[in-house]
Amino acid sequence: MEKNNTRFIVEGGVSIALSFILSFVVLFRMPLGGSVTLASRLPLVIFAVRWGLKKGLWAALIFGILNMVFGGYVIHPAQAILDYILSFSAIALSGISFGKSKTKFSYIPSIIISYLVSGLFNVISAFIFFNDMATAKAAGFNNFTLYAFAYNYSFLAVDALILIVVFLLIYDRLKMFLNKQK
Repeated sequence: MEKNNTRFIVEGGVSIALSFILSFVVLFRMPLGGSVTLASRLPLVIFAVRWGLKKGLWAALIFGILNMVFGGYVIHPAQAILDYILSFSAIALSGISFGKSKTKFSYIPSIIISYLVSGLFNVISAFIFFNDMATAKAAGFNNFTLYAFAYNYSFLAVDALILIVVFLLIYDRLKMFLNKQK
């Protein structure tokens, strides 16, 4: 039991550190925030796949806090919770397997769901704290909520696509590692 706790803590720390480092490999940055990275969430996804939703939640939560502390934009405590704590914690949802046999394709729906939930927290935050019709109108939208959805999911969709492609490419090599948990 103690060996697994140590392994969980070490792997969690390494996954958080790798995700944090990869978050600086920005392929494209949006003008008002948000960016497409080189699969920065992948180490946390792999951790959640290996250790499950509950333990993945701890790693994703710490990753969100790190993002908030080092470069986050916080105007209100509730906004910090939505944009950093809850949004990044949603990465842990990627550890849910759809189907009895755990194949690389059984995790794709949960990866997509994790991005959808993450984006939803960002949209709620945008609607409550950043509701600026001038910005929405400048982008060609007559409704701020539609703008918030389009804005947030535009870069999250590309980020998710990159992550899924890399995940599919490396999963077979990681399969032995993922099965050696106990």
